[in-house]
Amino acid sequence: MAGKIYVIMTGNENSLWSRCLSESLVALEFGKTYFDPWRAEDYDSYLEVTKAGAAKDDSEADVKGRATLWFNRGNDLTRSEGDLWLHRDKNSDSLYWARTTSADPVFDHSDPDSVMLAKPVTKWSRHDKKMKPLSWKTIHPVAKDYISSMAAMFSVANADMKAYVQALIDGGDLTPWHSRPKWEERLGVQKGKALGSSVSLHELTLANLMLSITGTVANSNGQKVFKTLKNKELHCSEAEMKAHLANLYEEQKGKCAITGLTMHLHGQDDCDSDMLVSPDRIDSYGHYSIGNVQLVCRFVNFWKMAQDNNRFAELLDRVVANQLADTL
Repeated sequence: MAGKIYVIMTGNENSLWSRCLSESLVALEFGKTYFDPWRAEDYDSYLEVTKAGAAKDDSEADVKGRATLWFNRGNDLTRSEGDLWLHRDKNSDSLYWARTTSADPVFDHSDPDSVMLAKPVTKWSRHDKKMKPLSWKTIHPVAKDYISSMAAMFSVANADMKAYVQALIDGGDLTPWHSRPKWEERLGVQKGKALGSSVSLHELTLANLMLSITGTVANSNGQKVFKTLKNKELHCSEAEMKAHLANLYEEQKGKCAITGLTMHLHGQDDCDSDMLVSPDRIDSYGHYSIGNVQLVCRFVNFWKMAQDNNRFAELLDRVVANQLADTL
């Protein structure tokens, strides 16, 4: 998606970040006296307010430059649509990103001294589009130098850096930049330094799915405890099953095979353990084989137990039908 790329601090010393994160907003703060002329699109009056608040040793050019900068920042933020916004959260040491939507801007006057100017965005994410964490240690120092500006808000105007940031968010190949001599020098490749690495949530989830399957197989070989446990075997190699699970996730589009609910990945933001993706045998009396495995939400796997797949789905439909009947 084409559009501009901005880096923002979200308020004085990032004071608005927690609200931006929870309410899916990107925001700036304007002093009360600055808001009315800006909202009226009256630049001359805005400039006069800026002059009134300027220090005695500020030059006229500096004051006008500052007024123009902030007047335009307010316009750029509240009129933004489809633009990419970046924010570094130092608490989690992560780079977050979101895109502005077509929704109307939000103005909050609840603070006695300032007004929040905000634009709704898609949910903020600290993972690239391939679900790899955007931790600060994995970002190249050249990009860090650019993103770490102390400016309250700025547009990434450099075409090359804009392409790099987009590739970073897309989870694309960054080698064309990282292999450049100046980038290698900045990182310290000659001194043996390398970028930190991170595992994608998909890779982490696949590893956990395989641990679940192999653990179940190891502990369910027909032995008698207080009752005879069902014998569960893996009827293919672990590599084949792992590849099959990856394909299943894509085929199911991340949805639970029985309920259609979106499954959660291990390590994702706001993860609900009951919604975690879980490997389930379609025929509960069968083994873990390529044709007998589906991906479901963990709670579904717990509830289903040894129930027949179709019978369990039928019972769920009855629950839903009953709930709908109660609302009529």
